Amino acid sequence: MKKLSVKDLIEFRRKSDRGKKTFVESIKAKVIEAPTVGGGDYWITSLSAVCNSFKQDSIELVDKKIDELNRKLSDSQHSITKNMYNRNISILERYKKMDSKMLRPNGKLSFLKKSTGDSLLTIKGIQVKSNPSHIYAFGTKTEEKVGAIWFVAKVNGYRIEEVGMFCEMLYRFLVNNYSKEYLVDSKYCIAVDTLSGHRVKYSQIEDGDISPMLNSTLYELSKLL
Repeated sequence: MKKLSVKDLIEFRRKSDRGKKTFVESIKAKVIEAPTVGGGDYWITSLSAVCNSFKQDSIELVDKKIDELNRKLSDSQHSITKNMYNRNISILERYKKMDSKMLRPNGKLSFLKKSTGDSLLTIKGIQVKSNPSHIYAFGTKTEEKVGAIWFVAKVNGYRIEEVGMFCEMLYRFLVNNYSKEYLVDSKYCIAVDTLSGHRVKYSQIEDGDISPMLNSTLYELSKLL
């Protein structure tokens, strides 16, 4: 079984019964490319700016990127390129409207280095890759916590339950890799769809506000293997 991304699992879940069987055959036959941050180069301009803005806690970085993209948009002659710039600008404008303070705890954050070797988890016999945007430590010396955020994007956006699947995977990633050293804070294990604006904290899944779908999706997929 090849490595899958959360995006792949969502694609599988959206398909008809016949389409799901075809999907399983296709992933048996070839290696699926692991997506880059946020799902590919199409969104890399806006997502990089959002990630930098979050890390620096500065919305000015987003404003600068919007100005840069608007200049490129004015100079572009191709409709496909113009559409790409417009969509990236829309992501940045939407992020500006978010209450970014709700996405991070108060106080100093110590950003932790991401290890690509730790990003692959095996669940129900299926290898699933996680790709968080940022992982950080915070809190006190007597109670040091870890949190993470995962910014994602997709044309037409994800439904909120699908964003929840990214959040579920992110929480498993934190527990698997950081729970021995830190207390995993479910309130700051957050997935954000930058296109639709949906955001999910793992604490919402724990409280039953968002239905978990990761296990059921993997179980259904495993039955077809």
